[in-house]
Amino acid sequence: MKPRAAPPPGRPTLHPRAAVQLVRHPDAESFLRDAQPDLERDEALSNMVLGGALRLVGRPEAPERPRWFATVREGGELRVAAVWTPPFPLLLAGGGVGADAALERVAADVREIAGRPARAFGPDALADGFVERWRHATGEPARAEIRQRLFALTEVQPVPEAPGDLRRAEAADAETVARWMAAFDEEALGEADVERARAAARRRIAAGEVWLWEAGGEPRAMAASDRPTRNGVAVNAVYTPPWWRGHGYATTAVARLSAGLLAEGRRFCVLFTDLANPTSNAIYTRIGYRPLADFTLYRLGG
Repeated sequence: MKPRAAPPPGRPTLHPRAAVQLVRHPDAESFLRDAQPDLERDEALSNMVLGGALRLVGRPEAPERPRWFATVREGGELRVAAVWTPPFPLLLAGGGVGADAALERVAADVREIAGRPARAFGPDALADGFVERWRHATGEPARAEIRQRLFALTEVQPVPEAPGDLRRAEAADAETVARWMAAFDEEALGEADVERARAAARRRIAAGEVWLWEAGGEPRAMAASDRPTRNGVAVNAVYTPPWWRGHGYATTAVARLSAGLLAEGRRFCVLFTDLANPTSNAIYTRIGYRPLADFTLYRLGG
């Protein structure tokens, strides 16, 4: 099937079917004008989509591959909001309840995108529903790769502190941060792109997002802030090299970073954990993170 042509700049494209209406947006600004008020009703749960789209606003650089933004409403009510920024997974957000017809529209529209996404990620109700309709629409397989849990924190609980201190990463730390980001991706996803990690390290250090727990004159662990929204922010890229694990460096770094973000005026922090790693789930619970919802990352087409 020939991919549908992109809409003119700045103008959303409507794809109605009965009472269910899909709007394909040309950019993050158009997407947010439509979806942001609805997504902010459950801001923490929507952080991946909402915060990801907010980060794209005003970015002058042109993406290597076209991005895809869509909202689906039924009777005027937002059912699904979806964002795809290649090479990352298709991200889903929304209420989930009564979203069957909306997910069918999303699956049909995604099928027409040039270079379709290889993965989809969202809360279980949305991700499972999308994949079911994806399989029906394409006849292709899809399998769950990673099951994660979203946690939120509003107050940091005291935890024993490891030796050392938290400091913001500097330009001189870029190669260390890049190596650790690549190692994090390898452990979490089973794959890593070293050049992409280097670019992300430089960009995120310049933005002041990356923090290192330093002890004995050298970095021992890493944590970063990401995807700020009106009231919240995500904590991610939490990594300790294998030879420094078991000393509490990452736990202390996350606790200190989370407390600092709240002190700056954020009402909450969110983070994702791998459900296959009970150790990290227990650590974050001790810090004060409480579970919100389970998410699944699916691989599409194999």
